[in-house]
This record gives sequence, structure tokens and C-alpha cells, in this order.
Amino acid sequence: MGQQFMNLKDKINDIKFYKRKVFSTGISKFRFITIIDMLLKSLIFMTLVEVSSADKIKFSNISFKFIFVNLAFILLFYSFGYLFSKNKQIIYYIILNILFSTLLIADLWYFRVNRDFLGLKNIFFSGTFNPVGESLYQFKTIDLLFIIDIVAIILFVFIKKIRCSESRSVGKFLFTLRHVAIILLISFVCIDVLSISGWSNRMLTKRWTTLMSARASGPIGYHLIESARTLSKVMNPLSNSEKDEIEEWLAYNREDLEPNEYSGVAKGKNVIFIQVESLENFVINKSVNGKEISPFLNKLTRDGLYFNNIYEQNNAGNSIDCDFMVNTSIYPLGDKITALNYGENVYSNSLPRILEGEGYKTISSHAEEIGEFNWTELHKNGFGIETIWDVGDYVYEETVGYGLSDRSFLTQVSDKLKSVQEPFFFQAPTMSNHGPFEIDEKYRELDLPEEVDESYLGGYFESVRYTDRQIEMFFEKLDEMGILDNTMIVLYGDHGGVHKYYNDDIQKLDYEGNWWKEYDNKIPLIIYSKGIKPSVIQASGGQVDIPTTIAYLLGIDNDKYLNTSMGRVLVNTNRDATIIKGNVIKGNVKSEEELEHLLKSYEIGEKIIKNSYFGRE
Repeated sequence: MGQQFMNLKDKINDIKFYKRKVFSTGISKFRFITIIDMLLKSLIFMTLVEVSSADKIKFSNISFKFIFVNLAFILLFYSFGYLFSKNKQIIYYIILNILFSTLLIADLWYFRVNRDFLGLKNIFFSGTFNPVGESLYQFKTIDLLFIIDIVAIILFVFIKKIRCSESRSVGKFLFTLRHVAIILLISFVCIDVLSISGWSNRMLTKRWTTLMSARASGPIGYHLIESARTLSKVMNPLSNSEKDEIEEWLAYNREDLEPNEYSGVAKGKNVIFIQVESLENFVINKSVNGKEISPFLNKLTRDGLYFNNIYEQNNAGNSIDCDFMVNTSIYPLGDKITALNYGENVYSNSLPRILEGEGYKTISSHAEEIGEFNWTELHKNGFGIETIWDVGDYVYEETVGYGLSDRSFLTQVSDKLKSVQEPFFFQAPTMSNHGPFEIDEKYRELDLPEEVDESYLGGYFESVRYTDRQIEMFFEKLDEMGILDNTMIVLYGDHGGVHKYYNDDIQKLDYEGNWWKEYDNKIPLIIYSKGIKPSVIQASGGQVDIPTTIAYLLGIDNDKYLNTSMGRVLVNTNRDATIIKGNVIKGNVKSEEELEHLLKSYEIGEKIIKNSYFGRE
């Protein structure tokens, strides 16, 4: 026991000695204060972007989970101070701290508007800067925390007459860098490889939002990683062989067929895209318990153009991949989510840009936060959308499913469209028919058996029924306002729903002959416009074919889109095959050449995206 006591006493003495050594001089105290000050500012900054209101900050809001990662990135820049001699060290650390505060304030103001941070991408890809277009002056009283500390430290230097007599030390510089590397390596293994902090937190992998991407790395780490990504894209040249490969694929994809009765049938009309959350084709024209699941959509299949062989082609992403394809007619990436990682790309071939050239006003709306899945930057910069309506443009009065109810959302959309100059192009996703399909009892109309009603399948049927009702209401409102007379409405599912996410669960059920069990990857596509002859279009296709088909119906010159699209015109094609994720062919392939062409689709899409093919001069 006595020996243990002596060992403990020695350790305490060692700590006291180390403490005296560290704080033995004014410059030592100054260095320590600088590090702690920058670390605290990192924590406060991350807290401010986490909380909904930045006017107040609570100690409980501060997350210390990634404090060592933040510290490592601070020490990375701190270490360069040892390469300066004498009082130049003090000047370096003060300038470093000032620049850090400036960065945090700029990021904070930018985040309050765009839910994003400033970055090197805003310099190299100017279209990504401030896609919302609002004032970036977003000062709040709490921001003074990032200024007062600098004043206090400078006063400390003058009052205490801090001086540095040390010469520059490469040894201390390398010693600090070595420990930074060790901390970051251990953190990467724990956070990215072992995922001990959860799926949403990563140091290097870009997540759904900027906030998610910055949590683990902190503000400094986030900017270093973002800068590295941007520079890698800027320095990524398109080889001649890749260019030839892309052009050959696009040339084969183009079908120069004689115009038919669908060419220009909706010329000059407004266009409304309604991307229906999780809508699968298997519910169309089907009934349960003697009641139609989607009575209004069923009616539209008889009154409009119904495409009954359309397949989901999303790859690494889900709804946002569909968003991407119906605007660009390009297959999305499979190794990462296209919208999150290539939002800086400009698609000169996008449907909104084509329509803007035809005199259309273009509007995109998501009743969700700016920056979610990077949709704002993607739509504004990538697609060239003129006007963005985000969640702040709506009264958030009722939640059904994933967010704002379809009833409230579509009601408010119809009211907004009354004052929009025609012709216009408007696109928006619904959100109520979202898993796990736990729709309230007051919205359930199908009177399903208890076992089915309490299952994912029953919830899905009821959710589809609810959304179907709201789409009908939307049509009625547009008709009452006279907008429907001069409008083409395009309704399509963004991806699979109950089969895609809950297939194992629903396969255990036994209900009405089990006609619903097969998962065929089909989503419905319905195009309605007064004056268009109703028809069922049998051609096999996917989401990449939607913009080209719409352009054809609007009578737009083929040369404006066919040379830059990976899709086909489904109402005027001699081909009946398409491809989905996993290089699975759907439909009927007519030749080996066509098969080879289809099997390269996602590969060519990747080359187009990663080389920003349509954004190059």
C-alpha cells in the first residue's frame, strides 16, 4: 500500500511539474489560451448550427463527442506557429485566431440562409453561391462571442506584455504534426470505419446535409475536406477517349424517327411535375376490400396517357436521384449520391433550362429545409431553376407521413400558382405516402381486416388512398382557377415503397389472393392534359425518359435535347427495353448491339457526371 501511495504521489508531482513547465512563461500561457479559445469557438459554432434558434445557447446543447477531432484540426494549423521565430509567433497566432473567427461568422451567416457552409466550390463553381438568393447579412447578438474573445486575447498580450524569445523549431512543428496524424487516424477508424458514432456521422464521407457532414470533422476539418474534393474535380480532365465514348453512346441512343401525332400536342402549355412519394405501379387500377386503392389516379389512366411499363432507375440515392433524372435525363451515380457530391455540376441540357429558353418561368418546390440532400443547390445551379420555394414559403400546419401533409402542401401550391406568370414549369414532391406508412385513423377509408390494417401493407394502401384524394383536390382547384385548361400535369412515382423497404414483412401476409406480393420495380407515369387523346403507352422505360418525352409533347426542337439526353421519347420509339440499378434489363431487347448499349448506361452516366461533361465549354 505504501509503495502504491508513493507511486501516486510521484505521478501527482509529475503533473504539477508539467503544469508549471507549460505555464512557466507568458508565451506558453498565450499558446494554451489560443488553443482552448479556438476549440471552444468550434464547439459553440457547431452548437449554433445544430439548434433551431441561434439567439440562445444552452450548455446542454454543446456536443463534446468529437472534441478530439476538432482539437486535432486546430493543432494542425497551430503547429505552423513553431516555424516562426520570436514575436512573429504571437502575430501568427493572433492572425490565425482572427481568420478562424471570420470563417466561423461567415459560415454561420451563410448557413442561416442556405443551410450550407461557404467553400472553395463557391469560387470555382460560382453558380453554387447563395442559391436561395437572400441577404447573407444575418447578424445575431450571440455572434459577438466570436469577436469578444479576440479583443480579450489581444488585451491580454498587451497588458501582460507577452513576448516570445524562442527561435523557430522544426522539431516542435513535426512533433505536433505527428500527434495530429495519430489523433485523426484513430478518429477515422472509430468514426468512419467502425461507425461507433452512428451512421449519420462521418469524417470523410459526405452525408445527407452539410450539418451531418461537418459534425465529426468540425468546421476546420469540413473545409479542408471540401477544398480537397473541389480541387480534385477542378483538376480532373476529360480524356479524349472518354469524350468519344460518351458521344458514341448518345449518338446511338438518339432515334431520328418521323414525328407522330404526339409531337407538340401540348405545345405552349404550363407543365407541372408531381413526384409522388413511394408510389408503386402495382396499386394502380387495383382494389382491396371492394374499394379502389387510388380511384382518382385510376381515372387519370383512362383520361390521359398512362405508361404502364416504367421502372425505377434510382441508384445510390432514392427520391433525390429521381429528382435528378427527371430534370437531366442522365443516369445517376452508384458509388455515391449524385446530388450530395456533384451539386456544383451545371447541366446545360436540363429540362428547366430548355423550357426557360422557350419562355417558361421555372419553379421548384420542396416543403423541407433548404440544403436537405443538397436539393437547393442542385435545382438552382445544376438544373437552372429560376425560383425556389422551400419550407419557409409554406404554413406548416399539419403533418402527415414524412412532413407537411399533401392536403396542406398541394392546397398552398395551387394558391401560389394563381399568381405565377404563364407559361410556367413547376415541380414538387409529395411527402405523405412515406414509410413506415403509419397514417392516422381519421384518414383511413379502406376498412381493411385488422391483421392487414396493422401491417406495412395496409398502411401503404391507406397512405396511397390519402395521397390520391389530395391529388384529386389539387386538380379540382386548378380547374376552378382555369389553370388546368392550359396545363400538362405529369405524375410519377419517385421509387418503390412497401416492396422496396418492407418486402420481407409483407410476404408473411395472406390477403385477397396475394396479387400484391410481386415486386416488379415499376412506378406509374401518368400525363394528363385536356385535349390529349387518352392512351396506354406500353413502351418499357424509366425516369430518364420523362424529360425527353415531355419535351417531345411540348413540340420542342429535337436538337435541343436529344443530343444531350440518355432517355428516349416514349411516345415515339422503336425500342422496348430499359435498364435499372444492378444492370438489370427490363423489357424486350432486339439486338446484341442494343443490349451492349443498355448495359453501359450507368457507366456513361457516371462519366458524364464526374467529368461535368455538359458543363464544360
